Amino acid sequence: MTAGGAPPRRLTTPDGVELALHRLRAYRDGRPAVLLVHGAFTNHRFWLHAGMAHFLGAAGLDVWLADLRHHGESAREPRRGAWTFEDWVLHDTPTLVARVREETDGAPLAWLGHSAGGAAGLCWLARVAAAAPIRGIVTLGTPGPRRLGPVRRTLAAATMAVSRLLGRFPARSLRFGNEDEAAEIIAEWMEWNVRGRWLGMDGFDYFAGLAALSTPYLGVAGGADWIFAPPRACRQVVERVGGANKKLAVEAGLSHRGLVLSERARLSCWPNVVAWLKETL
Repeated sequence: MTAGGAPPRRLTTPDGVELALHRLRAYRDGRPAVLLVHGAFTNHRFWLHAGMAHFLGAAGLDVWLADLRHHGESAREPRRGAWTFEDWVLHDTPTLVARVREETDGAPLAWLGHSAGGAAGLCWLARVAAAAPIRGIVTLGTPGPRRLGPVRRTLAAATMAVSRLLGRFPARSLRFGNEDEAAEIIAEWMEWNVRGRWLGMDGFDYFAGLAALSTPYLGVAGGADWIFAPPRACRQVVERVGGANKKLAVEAGLSHRGLVLSERARLSCWPNVVAWLKETL
């Protein structure tokens, strides 16, 4: 069941994968909409645990929650290594956006993604650039493809090796999240960052493509996030985006997941996101 008690919408991507899309409640007044997109190791419930989705709803936004492929109530990988991170970008992202726009009659829409969920939105926008059908994008803890030091490179390499060996990354066993990640989804995302380039299978450089992006952008970093998305790595993304309406907000004392799951985030992080969304939308 969806966050609001009704069954989720069932969507089919261009490559035939069924996705689940949830809505907190139905509105018919044209209010601005926000699509919440989780990152690795979790699903749409990530936004419900500490109440961020309901916080946004109480602020007057029409809140939608996505389950990307292999997560939540969406389809699971049919065979080992069938899907990659780029499938999130090329297939899941435009399918989800199109459905929300259809059901909201084209009301102003923003993408709000955590970690890799933010990167998926950015990469898709780099592809469509000026033709982007959304009014704004917010990322929480989304780092740029910075060159990693020896320790982080070793951890990334180990993540890729374990994922490919097992056919999945055992996030639940390691207490990284409530869902194991499909091997090539997490491996490609890690590989992009190890190489220092978000490079698609067709050679498209997603990170370089952000220079053509004019969609208003708010990057949020956790001041206590020293491993996954340090503020300097999030700043790298903000600096790459070409539009003038862009901003980096560093939330003191918040960790990578704490941007969404910490009660402390309710005091500054979430209100700041709401204020930016309302001003932008």
